Amino acid sequence: MIRIPLYLAVAQWAALLILAVLLIVAFRQLGRVVEQSRTAPELGPEIGSRAGRIAYERLSPASRARQAFVPGGGEPALVAFVDPTCPSCEELVAVLGGSAEAGELAGIRTLLLTTDPPGYLQISAAFRETTLEIGRPLDRAELEAYQTSATPLVVAIDAAGVVRAAGTAVRPDEVRAMISACTEGRVRPWGGHAGAPDWTRESVTSPSAPPGG
Repeated sequence: MIRIPLYLAVAQWAALLILAVLLIVAFRQLGRVVEQSRTAPELGPEIGSRAGRIAYERLSPASRARQAFVPGGGEPALVAFVDPTCPSCEELVAVLGGSAEAGELAGIRTLLLTTDPPGYLQISAAFRETTLEIGRPLDRAELEAYQTSATPLVVAIDAAGVVRAAGTAVRPDEVRAMISACTEGRVRPWGGHAGAPDWTRESVTSPSAPPGG
């Protein structure tokens, strides 16, 4: 009969106990993640709603003047909520810059909004080098109306000021879909970029008619 030394037996039981505790903690964390995913707020304003006004401080190109984005007025718009400390946001800013250089944003008001301190723009090459307008929202209530619970968030707004698409967009094809959404009044479906939920929702209203019209 093989006898196991007492200290080895104690060590085995201790290891089993630790493993059991780790499994319990892991299952509890998994439960929390699942619960949070069920109650996660939607990203972006409701499709078909009228986009809200946003007062902001212009950070780039070099100006600290107070500005206001007022949707509608015959000009479609892309509003991107991005932060220099967000890797996906940096990628989006670079893609938008490429779209601008290719003329794909011609006739579209394009505005990048960040809640990070102005000095943070210098830590990101994409933010530092872009020629697109960057601003910092000044009114929390106006910002909350866009449901910016995560970044990057892109909101496509048509010429009448109606939200046509809202969600994550990073890849060039996703950005082109957003461009189509604000200019054609509909969004081409895609699955969202890898590792991110597909928050984008398609508009079901007429491209030219405002809500209730």
